[in-house]
Amino acid sequence: MLNLSGNGNFEKAPYYSNSIMSKWPLPKKILYSIIASFLVLLAIEAVFRIIFWINNKDYKTTVFIQGNTIQKDDSLLIFRNRPFYLDQQHRFQYNEEGMKSVPGDVLIPEKKSNDFWVLLLGASTMEGMGSNNDGVWLDITGTTDHPYYETIAWYLQQQLQEKMPDRKVRVFNAANSSYTIEQSRIRCEMLLKKIHPDWVISLDGQNNPPTLADTSSVLSIVKKDWEMNPTKSFPLSWIIPLTSHSAFVNSMKQYVFHRKTEGRLETAASNNYPERRKWLQVGPAAIKADTVSKGVSNAVETYYKEWLQFDSALTQKQQKHLLLLQPHILFRNTSLLDSTEKALYSYYSTEWNDEQKNGFLIKLRDEFKGKTIGHSSMAILNEVDTLHQQVFVDYCHFTQKTNRFVATVLLNYILKEQP
Repeated sequence: MLNLSGNGNFEKAPYYSNSIMSKWPLPKKILYSIIASFLVLLAIEAVFRIIFWINNKDYKTTVFIQGNTIQKDDSLLIFRNRPFYLDQQHRFQYNEEGMKSVPGDVLIPEKKSNDFWVLLLGASTMEGMGSNNDGVWLDITGTTDHPYYETIAWYLQQQLQEKMPDRKVRVFNAANSSYTIEQSRIRCEMLLKKIHPDWVISLDGQNNPPTLADTSSVLSIVKKDWEMNPTKSFPLSWIIPLTSHSAFVNSMKQYVFHRKTEGRLETAASNNYPERRKWLQVGPAAIKADTVSKGVSNAVETYYKEWLQFDSALTQKQQKHLLLLQPHILFRNTSLLDSTEKALYSYYSTEWNDEQKNGFLIKLRDEFKGKTIGHSSMAILNEVDTLHQQVFVDYCHFTQKTNRFVATVLLNYILKEQP
């Protein structure tokens, strides 16, 4: 209220200037402000919790899971996918064992006599990753992670079901981003105790360290790298406890993250992918490769020791299986590259041309025949090297069409060996 004086001046009403709050001591005012702010934030959090429940009530996930890291610590595997984590865009979800699945399909059923189950293992390529966010791979291709319906696992399940109409086919995708061959083997041992697949297929070879000292172990290196993960240091180590306990804070974080990615993709597309045009113009550089150093030789020997152990363990269990060496853009027939893959190859050979990594990958293939004599369930997945279509969306991850093609390769192998 205002009083109008005769001279036309406006004056505050007496009750306003003498309000109760104005007489409070400063500490009391501060306390009042804190309580009021807390109640407002509590109301906002309640609204976002209701929204969260509406959007996720069918997926068996929680605010704690959704606001946390996509991978979690594991005593045996060092890290693994977080069970029940749902992709924010609902492209996929991890089931109760951390296996990538159709959103909502998170509980492993009891296997029945008519079921035909396949267990897939490996790393991010088998899991269904798109272009790597590091560097400019994503800016060259515009390809984000594949929805579950565009992964090798999904295509293989559909193709097998068509060929086996009298069986109920289920393909479990237990691949985990960044896994080494050691982690795939351990993961397989753990899952075989819970599910009893008719087939096990693992696609590995990209993530093992390319050089090893005599006294080093792969898992010790993996553990050290995991402890240096950005989620374990400031600022994420402070942010994640907030996002895992607040639907509101997590919503804000997710909005910022996805808006940043969407903006990156929109900018690339609206400008006709300048990074693609740039690397097409730059052209490829000569590939550097160290195949003779002690460190690289140790790494290759260690890989084969673990890979052969994986094969022997499955053979002893009489478990039908196929262990594959993963493709890489290094081994693509460059005469078959389209403009996008040419840009990817140029970028790789110029900016990612690590002689130890290249030497490790080359030496793995060079020694394959001699190392795997008598092991017919081990192979190099080299069918994509001469494919007349775009194969890669970075140095090792596949396009949607390649995922479907690889599923067909796996299908034919299973049918050939299946009685």
